[in-house]
Amino acid sequence: MINKIIENRLYIGSSLLLCALTYLLNYCTAISECTLVFTMITITVNFITFTCSKSKSLKGLAFAIVVSFALLMQLPYYIDGSIVNGLIFASLSSLMISLYWSTSALQKFSSKFSFVVSNTLSLIIAAIIDGILMSLFFAVNKNFSYLRILDIFSRELSYKILYGFLASIIIFATFKIFKVTNNPNYKLK
Repeated sequence: MINKIIENRLYIGSSLLLCALTYLLNYCTAISECTLVFTMITITVNFITFTCSKSKSLKGLAFAIVVSFALLMQLPYYIDGSIVNGLIFASLSSLMISLYWSTSALQKFSSKFSFVVSNTLSLIIAAIIDGILMSLFFAVNKNFSYLRILDIFSRELSYKILYGFLASIIIFATFKIFKVTNNPNYKLK
């Protein structure tokens, strides 16, 4: 009974955090800011997947995306002084798709590796998928030259991987400090 109450509170708190972070995602103007928020969203979704379930994490993410889209759909988005139509829809769609595959990978990895390793690998997968999808959006809409798209993709991927590794080090250190078991068969429930 108490575990269920704690799990529900964690889920509600994490879902509210997802709403705030998803909303902030499209207010970021620099690649480094956007990738930091993306990494925080991915870690939050992975945490929900690990403590609750993949289904609950994706439902929480979908709720956050719908709320954010409703609030942001009229927001004009400018890059290099020109308006980019459809960017908010594209970024939120890319977020949902990349995190779906990331959580699937997390589930497969967590049976073989610790949470820290599984989380790191799933962060990398999410970063690659999101980068590819956003690059395709820019290429299809002809917003940038292919060289500029490649530059954005490489910088975005570099930042996401850097933030992912830093977050993994922090999670690992936190597990060690609080003596949380870091093995594949341990659940936080």
